Amino acid sequence: MIGVVLSISAGFSGIFRLIGGYMGDVVDRKKISFFAYLTLALYFLAIGIFFEFWVVIAAILAISIHDLFRSGSSAYLMDNVPKEHSGFALSLFTAGRGLSIISLIVFGFIEPMIGFSEAFRAMYIMTGFCVLVASGARAYFLDSSVQLQKRTDRGLISEFFSQNRKAAVLLITAIPGLISVVVLDTISDSLFKTVALIYANEELSIDIAGINLILMFQLLISVPLLLKMGRITDRKGVKKAAIVVYSVMPISAALLFFAPLFPYMIPAGFVLAFDTYAPGLSVIFSTAFVGIVMKYLNDALWWGLIVILIRKRLPQTDTAKVLSIFWVIVYILSSVGPAIAGFIYTFLNPQSTFLTVFVLNILILISVAKGPFGNNNSEQQQEIEPQEQD
Repeated sequence: MIGVVLSISAGFSGIFRLIGGYMGDVVDRKKISFFAYLTLALYFLAIGIFFEFWVVIAAILAISIHDLFRSGSSAYLMDNVPKEHSGFALSLFTAGRGLSIISLIVFGFIEPMIGFSEAFRAMYIMTGFCVLVASGARAYFLDSSVQLQKRTDRGLISEFFSQNRKAAVLLITAIPGLISVVVLDTISDSLFKTVALIYANEELSIDIAGINLILMFQLLISVPLLLKMGRITDRKGVKKAAIVVYSVMPISAALLFFAPLFPYMIPAGFVLAFDTYAPGLSVIFSTAFVGIVMKYLNDALWWGLIVILIRKRLPQTDTAKVLSIFWVIVYILSSVGPAIAGFIYTFLNPQSTFLTVFVLNILILISVAKGPFGNNNSEQQQEIEPQEQD
């Protein structure tokens, strides 16, 4: 059920992303940035307030509307970041999410007192109000950024398809090798994330406190690494950074595959010793803990690299449309992953999911290393300008 719902939601997201890319280049991006956070706030509040099963399902599906505004909102950010420092600047923006560790600490305190469901709902309500305040701040403090498009004699629908076709060509031309890598990685990523935490809880007996610790650890470690990665991409190029980051992905999948056979990465005596002095602390040495933290951490770095790569290689005029084309590809591919992962987990061997992910990760790593993915130092200075169309 979880897999099917997530697959449907991802499909709707792809449709809205495509429309949102065109809208992001013709509408004031300040307004788009505001509505992006407003819809997100409503989603969190709906999940936190309502108990009804179908209302929760509807909220998960409705969050797809958020993608109508995401390309324009991301383009607004890129408009205000100079290309020569884009790696560090975008990494800094992404690293700000590390502050969510505060929420996880609060959740860790209240969950034992009021239970998982109530604690989860409370955190979603709090998040909803915070995002609502953030949307108001965007509406008040941000400057307008109206994108002017060249007028044509074509109708709206014809212009829409023409502009998106132009953006697709620009994306493929400017960043060779990106699409083929994204095709495999998106499927791999959706397979892993759909079942990883459920697998850890149901098959490997990691409790809610342990899962919360997993999320806290990866956030805590990701902040300095994201900032370091941004500087590396500015100085040495995206491709070298991508190879280093993605080389960890197959290891994460392998650890989850072998976790039932080797639950801990330290001898049993040390596990007992840690639990004696600090009950539950031994979970940080479990194979599942290490594997999931590595995966989540490298996912943050990987997608940060993708955004940096797009920022470095594309002009500003069609940024929203290019982002929408890119994310439509991601969403279409990811829409099949959760349903497949749910089927494998439910009806076949749960470990088979991670074996599939491992094989895909190896293929991706080879593609990044051998193919024309990203750029190097000399290529960083090259800009691919969109071709003028009559």
